Amino acid sequence: MENQKAGFDRNQLIGVLLIVTIMVGFGWWQSANMPEVEDAPPTEVVEEGASTQGVNAEVVEMTAAVLDSNGFVAEEISIENDDLKLTYTTLGAQLVRAQIKGYQTYDSAEVLLVNSNQVLDIKLPGDVALSIKEFNVVSHNGTSLILSDGATDVKVSLEEAGFVASYTVNGTASAVGKPELFWERTAYRTEKGISNERIYSTYSYKVQEDGDVDNLSGRGGDKSKDVGAVNWLAQKQHFFSYIVQPEGGFASATVATVNGTDANENIVKVFSSNSTLNQSVNGAYSLPFSMYLGPNHYQTLKKHDRDYEKVINFGWGIFGWIGRGVVVPIFNWLDGYGWNYGVIILIMVLIIKGTLSPLTFASYRSMAKMRVLKPQIEAINEKFGDKDAMGKQQAQMALYRETGVKPLGGCIPILVQMPILFAMFRFFPASIELRGQSFLWATDLSTYDALISWESHIPILSTVYGNHISIFTLLMTGSTILYTRMNQSMTASTGNAEQMKQMQMIMYLMPLIFMFVLNSYPAGLTYYYFLSNIVTFGMQWAIRRSLNDEAILAKIEAKKAQPKKQSKFQARLEEMQRQQNLNRSQRRK
Repeated sequence: MENQKAGFDRNQLIGVLLIVTIMVGFGWWQSANMPEVEDAPPTEVVEEGASTQGVNAEVVEMTAAVLDSNGFVAEEISIENDDLKLTYTTLGAQLVRAQIKGYQTYDSAEVLLVNSNQVLDIKLPGDVALSIKEFNVVSHNGTSLILSDGATDVKVSLEEAGFVASYTVNGTASAVGKPELFWERTAYRTEKGISNERIYSTYSYKVQEDGDVDNLSGRGGDKSKDVGAVNWLAQKQHFFSYIVQPEGGFASATVATVNGTDANENIVKVFSSNSTLNQSVNGAYSLPFSMYLGPNHYQTLKKHDRDYEKVINFGWGIFGWIGRGVVVPIFNWLDGYGWNYGVIILIMVLIIKGTLSPLTFASYRSMAKMRVLKPQIEAINEKFGDKDAMGKQQAQMALYRETGVKPLGGCIPILVQMPILFAMFRFFPASIELRGQSFLWATDLSTYDALISWESHIPILSTVYGNHISIFTLLMTGSTILYTRMNQSMTASTGNAEQMKQMQMIMYLMPLIFMFVLNSYPAGLTYYYFLSNIVTFGMQWAIRRSLNDEAILAKIEAKKAQPKKQSKFQARLEEMQRQQNLNRSQRRK
């Protein structure tokens, strides 16, 4: 994370002056035209950087002033259960605070998904927006609340536990049509790694047509996207989500996200959406909503049976299938024993490596065969040189066929492990279970382990690498380089010497590139990769001790001496070669 002090540019200074001018002018007007009211709550000031795009100016003014010309005083009322505390204001029946219990931010503050940083406004045909209506408290107990302005009723209720609120608006519509919902929220920072929090924060939604869950790009700000008819909209903020689902879904929705800037590292993203409910009103109406405000915990989301768990992006295709179908069940099973998460990750490595061990053994045995055949392969290369590439290739293939060696046999474990490595790359940054969990020197496995960090901004280095050094990332890089060196010592080089040299340079360069890429990624991820390399070293050592080059060569020679039955493909290949040689001979004559 880059720790830079936010400064004021010209536009920000002008904005501040305008805000001050408006507040002073509004205060003078209010004092000159309104009666004095004792103990009136103070006027709320919108924080710098919060967006009010698309909000009616009247709504903003009415939200800022708690006292209007009719003497209405806004009141705040809270309801709560074991997991969630919601605070509403009687001005517009707006949610002004939403605390997720049992969780803290990286700097030990309460996790507040809403903290006077959102507008969720409903507008019916022919009526004013909900946010400017003045409500009275009709009923209130620990877990439920009913507000009414005489024409519109709003009921909010919670179960005894859980993160879902039931939100219902009742009334009588003065015109026929579909209600509109405007929703905007400024997401404030909760994690240490602000860059990763921005990447993993985005809008998600379930498409009605095919039932798929899709999302906007997390890396940048999408100016606007029409997502069509959707069942629900989710403002996903890395480890926490705010999901709104009308009973009938949305007939249409346009969503957008805008990233925070380096000038204000407390803002992750600004979410905004304009949507139309998939429900027509005509006279008396009831608009029921389900709202989830809670952690992105896979099992917690999945139990709602609405595909909420798919806001956790484990990747597309086979990567997502492995993440949800293999990695998550193994992780949850091990988590049930209550072990330290560093131990759980170690056991996961052992399980995965043990499962792949037959393929790994076959791979190293194939590489050993290639190694003992290296003198014969070099003899073929010298015989044919570069002039007769076809003849050299055929001679090598004939040698492999005679000895029963499969030159690509060593690639199979790599191909099998690649989807697993990518699945882990998506799994660990999305695992809220690791959040705040320590292991060794890492105080939080869900973010980088920075034993060494600095405040000053170093050009290029701070931008590309960051202002810290992750120890697990260094261990991962060093072990990967050692693994590459050991692997190359076990593999016979059969190609052009210059090409092999270039390939070796690339193989050594890749770990250094990943050192820069993964320096700000979760310590749990780099710790997993480091352990994976260490276990691989042990397997290589054991396999190498069990394989004897002389015995392998003896088996190869015995296999070579056995009569071979030629396949139809090999016969056609030799016939093609014979015909090419014949044509070449005729051209010379």
